[in-house]
Amino acid sequence: MPLCNAIRTFARQRPDALAVCLSGSRLDYGTLHERITRLHGALSALPGAAPRPGVALPESGRLFALSAGNHPAAASLLVTALSTPHAVALLDPGWPEALLVQTLTRLPPDAVFCLSSQGGLIEAAGRLGIPAIRVDTADLDAFLGPPQELPWTEPATTFMVGFTSGTTSRPKGFARSRHSWSASLGAGREAFALTEHSHTFAPGPLAHGITLYALAETLDLGAGFHGIESFELAAAHRAMAEARRIVAVPTMLGALCRGPAQEQITEITTAGAKLDPKLLARARDTFPKARLHEYYGASELGFVSLNTHGRESSSAPAHSVGHPFPHVALSIRKDRAEVPQGETGTIFVRGDLAIDGYLWGGRNSGFRREGPWATVGDIGRLNSDGSLSIMGREGGMVITSGHNVYPQEIETALAGIPGIEGAVVMGVTHASRGQEIIAILQGEAAIDEIRARLAIALPRYKLPRHFYRLTDWPLTGSGKIARATLMDWLKRKDARLVTLAN
Repeated sequence: MPLCNAIRTFARQRPDALAVCLSGSRLDYGTLHERITRLHGALSALPGAAPRPGVALPESGRLFALSAGNHPAAASLLVTALSTPHAVALLDPGWPEALLVQTLTRLPPDAVFCLSSQGGLIEAAGRLGIPAIRVDTADLDAFLGPPQELPWTEPATTFMVGFTSGTTSRPKGFARSRHSWSASLGAGREAFALTEHSHTFAPGPLAHGITLYALAETLDLGAGFHGIESFELAAAHRAMAEARRIVAVPTMLGALCRGPAQEQITEITTAGAKLDPKLLARARDTFPKARLHEYYGASELGFVSLNTHGRESSSAPAHSVGHPFPHVALSIRKDRAEVPQGETGTIFVRGDLAIDGYLWGGRNSGFRREGPWATVGDIGRLNSDGSLSIMGREGGMVITSGHNVYPQEIETALAGIPGIEGAVVMGVTHASRGQEIIAILQGEAAIDEIRARLAIALPRYKLPRHFYRLTDWPLTGSGKIARATLMDWLKRKDARLVTLAN
């Protein structure tokens, strides 16, 4: 990824221009470039470890782990991985400490950058002989070396080791090459209508792909990136006031829609879950001058498809996730063969944005390849206009009384009912039916109205048997609805789930 060229150029041309602002802590391009050269010098001086299978580093490259969340120091460390021969293992500080330690032991880095509160991680690093630099202390300034000119980075080398839970609770590790993000930056610039004025606010965690990618593409443009250490609405509105663009998952976008209209925002990018019609309408009202780019993708695949929503219309049917992203081909496949248009199957992608495979985990689940085609196991169909609709994920299909049912289809029908603000549909074990369908709702729609409208939209075997209402969704660290938590609440009959009269 030639991000070093962009940052070097902007540091020379506009050294005082804002590069990154995290919760009020600001870095201009001149200071950012100087800090990266000093981090590069310090990392290069570390003794290199033995080669790590699946992680491609040049001889001068080092792998460092980062577990500092959205602490202001994280910005320069992440940009160092994006623009030097070194790579970052991006640990999520929201993980249980035992999982952080386990991951560190499985993939020992050359250094760990963390918070002073992460005692177990620091202790584990000490046992492994790995330097632990606490970014919220004087450690980081003491670690910095003399400035060292940034060398050219090889496209095939690794710049990031990421982790995804996928369909299990145990994160799967994967390495991403510089070339894969380099290719997507060019395609994304055109698809998302980005310019040097696309000052971006991304409220999510930098440990997750959508926010980290927003940082990379913003700096590649020479624009300013704005983030916050943790989501709080007043802080989000302050950061958003300086931005012209928002990048956020739908749940966070929904939170940003509370409050007065934001006419300074001209572009919005969202991903991570399907955008429901009510949220799209609210976003159009809150951001009246913005186009909204909804893309479907995955950490392992990169961009897959894109639907751009204007003030009155969309580039593809609103129920879909749009048409294939530039330079990406789609194939709906079953039993290693492509199915006809309109039929349901597993979504496969062909392009140069996908990873090669997992470093560990994911056997018989998640990412896999069939020749040049790659998938994460999502189920969908290609519509008559070539747009893509998502039905669910392999293993997420509900089999009830012998019928195959995809929850996404029911969630889409529920989203169109007035008074429903959100819906999650799942299958739970049933003695005679195998599984039965349940729906968890947010909103004030009456149960009789819900049943009546669903009966018109869906065949009887797809109708949920039980409905529950809640006030607030449990969320993952990346801001997505935590379905595993909902299932746990169902099993424990948690009081936060209120049964609707049947």
